[in-house]
Amino acid sequence: MDNNRWLPARLADHVAIKHGYAFKGEYFTDEPTYYILLTPGNFALGGGFQSGKAKYYSGPIPEDYVLKEGDLLVTMTDLSKTGDTLGYPAFVPQSSAVRYLHNQRLGLVEVHNGTTIDKAFLYYRLRLSDYRHFILGSASGSTVRHTSPSRILDFAFNLPPLPEQRAIAAVLGALDDKIELNRRMNATLEGLARALFRSWFVDFDPVRAKMDRRHNVGAGLVPAPEGPAQEGNHKGLPLPPAIDALFPDEMEVGEDGGERPRGWGITTIGDLARIVGGSTPSTKEPRFWNDGKYYWTTPKDLSSLTVPVLLGSERKITDQGLKQISSGLLPQGTVLLSSRAPIGYLAISEVPTAVNQGFIAMLPNEGVSNVFLMRWAEMAHDDIVARANGSTFLEISKTNFRPIELLVPPDEIMAAFDRVARPLHERIVINERQSRTLAALRDGLLPGLMSGAVRVTQTEEAM
Repeated sequence: MDNNRWLPARLADHVAIKHGYAFKGEYFTDEPTYYILLTPGNFALGGGFQSGKAKYYSGPIPEDYVLKEGDLLVTMTDLSKTGDTLGYPAFVPQSSAVRYLHNQRLGLVEVHNGTTIDKAFLYYRLRLSDYRHFILGSASGSTVRHTSPSRILDFAFNLPPLPEQRAIAAVLGALDDKIELNRRMNATLEGLARALFRSWFVDFDPVRAKMDRRHNVGAGLVPAPEGPAQEGNHKGLPLPPAIDALFPDEMEVGEDGGERPRGWGITTIGDLARIVGGSTPSTKEPRFWNDGKYYWTTPKDLSSLTVPVLLGSERKITDQGLKQISSGLLPQGTVLLSSRAPIGYLAISEVPTAVNQGFIAMLPNEGVSNVFLMRWAEMAHDDIVARANGSTFLEISKTNFRPIELLVPPDEIMAAFDRVARPLHERIVINERQSRTLAALRDGLLPGLMSGAVRVTQTEEAM
């Protein structure tokens, strides 16, 4: 008998799929609890886990429906007409802060005792197009697409020997591990950039730290600092002397009655950036779309981003299509804010792109940091939404957006912020580009590895 043979198999021969529990809607809450109810929204397009907006649960919980790290799930319901995530797999991630719950829209894949299938291999096998077509072909429903455990278990495929399954999963898993490492690094860098903006421009930590030092020195409590700024009684982190010297050492009351650092002013977002929108060329005109070469971005392109960096778009337009959009091709570095359904998706475009009508696009004036504008828009989300209107859905217009006021520092402080924050942003961009390259490599390898056209040796397994 050839131990290297790939043998015909059905999922039902190796696994069972357990329905989830119908958790009661009355216990759903936006207030954080220890339990998060997983939904199809936690599945990425193409498979894999994504955090999304957490749906917390505060009611009674059957222990059999509390998931464990490494449990393999598949979606059985999808709210999109095209079944964007229907049937796709995802592993339950590691977390010490929360527990995940198994709801009725998801199936838990349970491997039979004594079977010869590797769960990690199966995870990748369920990301192939033949499985995807099988699930969509047998799905029911038009508005909401459904599948079932019995339909999924009918899927037939060729199964390699167990050692080769593990080798295949190890190769693909190594790529996914690096992608996950980049994601975590980017989350940390994002947190640092967000904290820096809040510290300097919302809490005014450098100013308050200098005020603390001045007060303590005047009272004879501490010696005047000669080196980097000291923390004193305030939470502000020490700054290099050259940056610390840029901040004033007192607050003042502005014309609006609010407290602000001495010398800082109030302006409008329309004075800091050129504000434009976009449009959609007629989708009935093939000459606007066929063989398009310019990125054309919609809020949907931003909805799936894990970091506020736009590297491309789902659709492209032609020269003729670009002429239909008055704002034209926006340059790299433009700050994009979705203006409706919903308001608030944000990204800095790292490629030239045209946009549709669902955007406020900010092109920074000379000397204005696009990283500053993006972080400001993030912090000002509630104020932006408050200026929106609309009966079907809320939308913020360019007319209502331009007059929004914000507190701005002197030019040299904004420049100093950009010098500190830009390397964080650039590292995020590098990581995101690398992750996309790795994902493309993984997706390119996947069909060959899963068909046996590309074989994995023990040397490759150890990589």
